[in-house]
Amino acid sequence: MLSNVSLKYVLPIFVVGLLLGTQANAKTSSPAKRSVQVSVYNQAAGTSNQLDENDLEQVRTELLNFVISYKEFASGVGRQKEAASFEQSEAQIRAFSLKQLEVFKNVFKDSSGMMLATQKLRGAVETMRATSTSSSKMRGSIVPNTAGLPGADYPSCGSTRTDETVIDASDVALFVAEGVREVASRACDEVVVVLGEGGNGSLVCIATDAIYIAAKAVNFGLHFCDDKIDQAELGATFGRLGHIHGDLEASVTNDNNNKTAVINNDNANTTSIVNNDNANKTTIINNDNANKTSIINNDNANTAALTITVNANTAAIIANDNANKNELRDLILRTQIEADLAQADSSTPVAVFVTPNAHGGYLDLVRAIVAQTITNILAAGGKVGQAQSFLAQGDAAKTAGDFKGAYFSYRKAYQAAVR
Repeated sequence: MLSNVSLKYVLPIFVVGLLLGTQANAKTSSPAKRSVQVSVYNQAAGTSNQLDENDLEQVRTELLNFVISYKEFASGVGRQKEAASFEQSEAQIRAFSLKQLEVFKNVFKDSSGMMLATQKLRGAVETMRATSTSSSKMRGSIVPNTAGLPGADYPSCGSTRTDETVIDASDVALFVAEGVREVASRACDEVVVVLGEGGNGSLVCIATDAIYIAAKAVNFGLHFCDDKIDQAELGATFGRLGHIHGDLEASVTNDNNNKTAVINNDNANTTSIVNNDNANKTTIINNDNANKTSIINNDNANTAALTITVNANTAAIIANDNANKNELRDLILRTQIEADLAQADSSTPVAVFVTPNAHGGYLDLVRAIVAQTITNILAAGGKVGQAQSFLAQGDAAKTAGDFKGAYFSYRKAYQAAVR
């Protein structure tokens, strides 16, 4: 007879099945319906139920479907240790007695939830199989367009995020396992009586505990890698902004040095011109005033030419400084836009990136960056997946005045191109 302590392990395995669900594709076959019946006594209600062996074996089939699907799921995400644990739980479930199966059937009447969630696990397995030969389903690290920018310090598990279908299936399974622990005490009295007369609950307790621990380990491993990848890329973004800031400071210092050199050179030229003019003046006076008019005209001409030259040099210097400043500004803006485009769809975009140029925003520049990125990747012989389709969707939304929708479509196009 099970104790109240072991009861907390008996219910979770069935409630996992109740909430998660699966199709009837288990590796065991249901036996032919027999007339053998088992009596279940409910101590709290003072009643008993009659369950035939075929019904109880159907419970075993549904439990096995769930555990087998979870075993394939764990193996697909590289958690071989947990896959082995699920395989061991599968063997334990096959060894459940009719009395142990009777507990589940008597307490939980509806297994539709089990069937639904097992489909999610199997769907995740199919997704993993499809993506094992194609990188278009996974988003890898982002390569900076600017040479010299620091990269991301990715964890040992790599730089590729797990498909959302796989994460979702794992989260659902873990949520169910945790919920099971909360409701485990509700049928304590009934389980103690049902598993009497030689019923052994220890095998059920061991299987339940192993399934929960394995589910927890699989879920933790998936989220750990994705969280570490996020941290690495956020750190890389901070480092890249620091790198650009350093370049900007160096450029400002270089401009200041050039300005000082230009002023010093201009002063030196002025002194030289004045000295030469004075010398010419003395020569002109000594050479008789007959040439005075010619010399004055020539001197005026020289003065005008020098003025034009200085003005031209000054304009060129200012234009060059402005070009350098604009180039650095555009580089910072482009980097920030690409960083925002690389964020998940659920993240909130920067408002000025969603706003059209006509209203003081940079939506047109966002579109230009995405289009150029697609063109560059195609020119290099790369693949861009559905990037061009998403770009067209963004253009249609922008034309229709749906600027937010346009931005999110451009974000999808950018991420599809760089995956």
